[in-house]
Amino acid sequence: MRLSSLAIVAGAFLVVFGVGGVRLIFGVWVRPLEAEFQVDRTALSLVGAISLLLFGLAQPILGRQVDLRGPRLILPGSVLLAGLGTVLAASMPSFVGFALVFLTLTSIGFAGAANATIAALVVQRFEKNAGLIFGICSAGGPLGELVLAWTGAAGVEAFGWRTTMLGFGAAMLVIVLPVTVVLLGRSQPPHKAPMPSFLDTCRLAFRSRGFVLLFMAYFICGITTLGLVHTHIVPYGEERGLAPVAAAQVLGMIGLVNVVGLVLSGRIADRWGGRRPLIVAFVVRAVALLWLATATTQAQLALFALVFGLTDMATIPLSAAAASEMFGPRMLGALVGLLVVAHQAGAALGSFLAGLGYERLGGYPPIIVASVGVALGGALLCYAMNTSRALVGRDEPGLAAASGV
Repeated sequence: MRLSSLAIVAGAFLVVFGVGGVRLIFGVWVRPLEAEFQVDRTALSLVGAISLLLFGLAQPILGRQVDLRGPRLILPGSVLLAGLGTVLAASMPSFVGFALVFLTLTSIGFAGAANATIAALVVQRFEKNAGLIFGICSAGGPLGELVLAWTGAAGVEAFGWRTTMLGFGAAMLVIVLPVTVVLLGRSQPPHKAPMPSFLDTCRLAFRSRGFVLLFMAYFICGITTLGLVHTHIVPYGEERGLAPVAAAQVLGMIGLVNVVGLVLSGRIADRWGGRRPLIVAFVVRAVALLWLATATTQAQLALFALVFGLTDMATIPLSAAAASEMFGPRMLGALVGLLVVAHQAGAALGSFLAGLGYERLGGYPPIIVASVGVALGGALLCYAMNTSRALVGRDEPGLAAASGV
């Protein structure tokens, strides 16, 4: 790999590490925010749910911009927005002010430094091993989660949540942003090629039965990962008797294993595509969630983190590979963005329902048991999915040609 290519991978990895890492540790702030603003778990879950939804809705638009113009403005601009939003959110004197800032500036900044834009960058720059490289770049998120979950929990105990969150925002602005500008300044604009409009891209995608099933499966993925586990595993661990830092370490362990899962699934996607590995991922996830429902000790929660982490973010390169099999690489940023909308809608629903279920049912276990069946539903959807390009764009040859089919 040439030096310029390594610089692009390093820049993308750093963006996902810094911005994605902060995004993935919302659970660390739950109890401190409850204590600071005297709000209940349902209110915090609603903020988390809306943030996840906005994060998803922005990605097709931002991913398409990278499809068209490359990453040199979108990715640094997103780091800037996420850093400013995090600093301002930490400074808000009221819960309403915190929520408004976090749900606008911060969430949109998170969206521009995530799956859709990184996938578009990778397929523009790399013709070989794109799945593996996308997996490596995406691994920055869980690695950031591993480091920042522990750092955040320790910082909250030592300095309070405001100082800790402010420090994370400042680090994005002072460290991640300048390095990102330098490294991604080496990237070239995408090759000019015919490409359907955004509306035509959506029409082409949702006329494909395979993409619709993938969209639905990714909705389920969001429910069972970001919505349930990432948002609620820290307070769940604390209620099982773990200290706050120990509960955050479970989240961090998920992040560590996610690094392995992402790189491995990227390699698998290059070799076997997305459909069959997605089936396996959902089945293994269901088994892990069943174990979580009865886990009571730190060792049992650690075993959950090990198994769940292998499947958690592994769906990112696998779903991108499935979309690329159906439509080709030219509009992958927009397509992955559409899938992220489904994922984040599921995450928003999962986050809110888990919080509501906690309040109404007196704990998390019934919600977790229900999620086992939901995960198995995702496996069935992937089993029924066909990713053959021959079935895509059959009735609209102009669109098919523009998409690269």
